[in-house]
Amino acid sequence: MSPAPGRPARWPTKTEYAEAVQDPAAAFAEPELAGGVLDLNRLGMPRTSSGRSAVVFRLLGPRGACAVRCMTRPPAAGAQRYDALSRYLQGRACPALTPATWLERGIRVDGVWWPVVLMPWVPGDTLDIALSRRLREPRALRHLAANWRVALRQLDRAGIGHGDLQHGNVLVDDELRLQLVDLDGVWVPVGQEWPRADAGHPDYRHPKEEGGLRGVRLDAFPASVIFLSTLAVAADPGLWKLHTQENLIFRAADFARPRGTPLWDRLARSPDPHVAALAARLATDCERAPGQAGTPEELVSALHP
Repeated sequence: MSPAPGRPARWPTKTEYAEAVQDPAAAFAEPELAGGVLDLNRLGMPRTSSGRSAVVFRLLGPRGACAVRCMTRPPAAGAQRYDALSRYLQGRACPALTPATWLERGIRVDGVWWPVVLMPWVPGDTLDIALSRRLREPRALRHLAANWRVALRQLDRAGIGHGDLQHGNVLVDDELRLQLVDLDGVWVPVGQEWPRADAGHPDYRHPKEEGGLRGVRLDAFPASVIFLSTLAVAADPGLWKLHTQENLIFRAADFARPRGTPLWDRLARSPDPHVAALAARLATDCERAPGQAGTPEELVSALHP
């Protein structure tokens, strides 16, 4: 997506956005945001969360807390994608997806207006933090894995593909309920001609995936990676030493060498025989075409025909 006429080619940085939001009345055109109060940390700086392509600010408005997602690089078909998703969800239920609205005249940075995505604020931890807090609670982690399957079934029934499943885009509340955020890569049936935002996070992406997948199948492999990782850590908390800020326990190098890295060996020797069996299935999927990878439901069904 090219910048709108009058906009610089370079999108604002996270620092530039942070400076702009210090004065909501000047930064935002949307009345709910312009009249909001920015959430600050103990140092008086905006409290933020950030990912590969955006920074999110929390504002307290008349209708409660909301999240303002400011993008640092152009999203593919952003306005069309969010508008189509909103229209598609009318009359359809998909509780796992956090509602989101694209605001073309979103935030003013150095006199220039840039789009933002407005969402309700979802309380909870990102998936990696939720796992780290429960490393000694295997029952809770297995319950979380079961809830992950529920969220995926909701996506499947709605006919929607998230497009970028990874730990930073999954929020977990204290009741272990899950919400999916960052919908820049979402797929709905009415948007088949849209380009993919990208091929997904490398530590969750099928090793042969190059951005060509469409439809609900584009979530199958990363969803299974998350499902298996959660169950594996429940059975063997020591696996968490493989976690970095970029992954849960798998890395792209593991997918490139199915059964050929220390992680695969350890999963094959998991105290939970289901984990070992699921790992064997995922390793096989790494060798198949991306569109043939199984969802968590299909992997589990294969273990219990």
